[in-house]
Amino acid sequence: MYGENKMANNQYPRTNKRPEKQSESDDFIIGAVTHVKYFKKIESRILVLDYLPEGKGFGQSKQREPMVQGIGVKWFSLLEVTVERKGTYTKLVELDLPQTSESSPIKQIKRRISVNDMTNTGYETLEEAVLLIINKNEKRFVSFFNKAQPITNRIHSLQLIPGIGQKLMWEILAARKGMPFVSFSDIEERVKISDIKKMIFNRIIQELEGEEKHRLFTASSDSGQKR
Repeated sequence: MYGENKMANNQYPRTNKRPEKQSESDDFIIGAVTHVKYFKKIESRILVLDYLPEGKGFGQSKQREPMVQGIGVKWFSLLEVTVERKGTYTKLVELDLPQTSESSPIKQIKRRISVNDMTNTGYETLEEAVLLIINKNEKRFVSFFNKAQPITNRIHSLQLIPGIGQKLMWEILAARKGMPFVSFSDIEERVKISDIKKMIFNRIIQELEGEEKHRLFTASSDSGQKR
């Protein structure tokens, strides 16, 4: 049946070495491998990771626009956007994207970026932003543990979470069968594991750094976003 998870577990703190960019699919697997559904991963808001009041580059031929590097609050999309000069763009401030609010200070979504495209400040803020999003969206991540299904006939999507091997996977499946999980602490108490948030954090960072074939929680850097 499902094989043991062979991934090495990431631990806090993260290394400062940025991985090579890899192209990934934007498909989100939800359901058994024999009945897969696909969803576009579109963001409505971002958290500010870094504000560049003079934009990027040093050329004088064009007027430079202020720019923000941010992370989507749902799919952890890394985006580079231009913004109005008047506004509050301190780190971790939440901004609506233009398609969400006519009063958004964001003028245009310039592009999706990878961790390799981020400024040093943006990269340093990434960990705090990811943890903040996890904390604010506990229900979503608990739902994953309640609904996660096999990806192939040999590996379960639960096993893609660092720290979850075959034995722990079966314990989670057995526990949720009796009653769905309701919180992180509920999972930890009933399955006798610790720091679910850390496990989720490590998986999200792996996906953002382009190391994973399957994406459980994030959008890829080469997928489309409405402008």
